[in-house]
Amino acid sequence: MDIEYIKQHRRLTLEFGRGETYRSNKPTLYGHSTYGRGSVLAGRPRRQWLEEWDDIDTARAELKAARIRYCDLCGTGGSTHIPVNVITTGLPDEEI
Repeated sequence: MDIEYIKQHRRLTLEFGRGETYRSNKPTLYGHSTYGRGSVLAGRPRRQWLEEWDDIDTARAELKAARIRYCDLCGTGGSTHIPVNVITTGLPDEEI
């Protein structure tokens, strides 16, 4: 676990892994932010995978030991992934 990299994120959530193209029963730490000015997605919501564990007790213990503050959403269903169509709304269609 890269503690310094994780601490760079302002908002962290611990939840069971779920994204646009994957689903996992493993506890997963996500960082929440917005895309930066240099991105074509600038200003849009971003949820970034940071770390995952095999069980919830290990995840909570490691995060506590590292003094990482996070919102525990494992019992609530999670923060929901950000669908690709929400992120890309308003972008021009790609011509092939």
